[in-house]
Amino acid sequence: MMQLRAIPRTRGMSPVEAAAHWLVRRDAHELSPSEEAEFDAWRADPVNADAYRRASGAMGLFDADLGADPHLKALRQAALDAAPTPRRRFRAAAALMAASLVGAITFLGIEHSGVGPVPSIRPTAVAMTTATPLAEPVRGTQTDYATGVGERRTIRLADGTAVTLNTRTKMTVAFTERRRLIRLVRGQALFQVFHDRSRPFVVEAADRQVTALGTTFEVRVDPGRINVVLIEGRVVVDRTPEAARAFESVKLAPTVLRPGEEFSVTLGAPQHVGSVDVDRQLLWRDGFIEFDDEPLGAAVAEINRYSSRPITLADDGVASLHLSGVFSTGAPDQFVDAISAILPIKSRTTPQGAIELSLAAGKRR
Repeated sequence: MMQLRAIPRTRGMSPVEAAAHWLVRRDAHELSPSEEAEFDAWRADPVNADAYRRASGAMGLFDADLGADPHLKALRQAALDAAPTPRRRFRAAAALMAASLVGAITFLGIEHSGVGPVPSIRPTAVAMTTATPLAEPVRGTQTDYATGVGERRTIRLADGTAVTLNTRTKMTVAFTERRRLIRLVRGQALFQVFHDRSRPFVVEAADRQVTALGTTFEVRVDPGRINVVLIEGRVVVDRTPEAARAFESVKLAPTVLRPGEEFSVTLGAPQHVGSVDVDRQLLWRDGFIEFDDEPLGAAVAEINRYSSRPITLADDGVASLHLSGVFSTGAPDQFVDAISAILPIKSRTTPQGAIELSLAAGKRR
């Protein structure tokens, strides 16, 4: 089996996107020697070095004394709302938002070096970096929320809980005086739950339910598969009441997750609990996805979630090639261009408008 792992993590990213990636990496942990060498090689390009300098300067907006400027306060609060934990996760979210700020600040004719007073940002910059909430559900009623292909949306529920929906996601909110119930019909959502000991927060997905009081976790539903990742706090995963009654003869003990753990169950297979890289898991919130020695078939399936123009694979073994790297979501052409420079593949547009990948001549098996 051919295995190629030389794809740079930032291949396919713009200089601003790559700058945000390296800010997050360097803030999250000390770079390995190979990562440090890759970062140095990337920054050797003057364009990339300038993008990193600007993004680092924009990061100062989140660390500086905000004074009485209401727009900067609102911008910092937006970053706090987006971050899954109040410590390192805030700086990771802020780093990625800083990349967006570079464009916003340039557009406004402002450049901040990170030294001296922080400049004032007009409301337009805040609007460019904050999500617009939808209508809030009312207790005792049922409200549906959905996202389209490639769309991400953050909403604030009536109890103060923040929910970020990923691409192709649908959920139903049904609050009562005793319980806050969410039904995740399809897709992926991150929940930052407002603490309310008197009303448990429950997310139902297929035949499982996740119960929390005040915590941060992610749930994803795919055909025949459910994933739960705990970011902060504690949750309990067990069967829904309906499933418990249907499988009364097969007892299933509830699973308590700790931060950094993932619960997964696939149809016809035992459930599994293991550790997960939370930073990597949450890259989708910022429009990125990371693959680490992933088969091309699995990588393409993930990329296709974010695009209405699918990528297809020829039946010639191309799906078994492996790749690593960080890619933008919702940009199939960019993804194909990036991997075509490394993998022995060729692409063509089908009569239906899809992108078909196949092994390059001389590489067929």
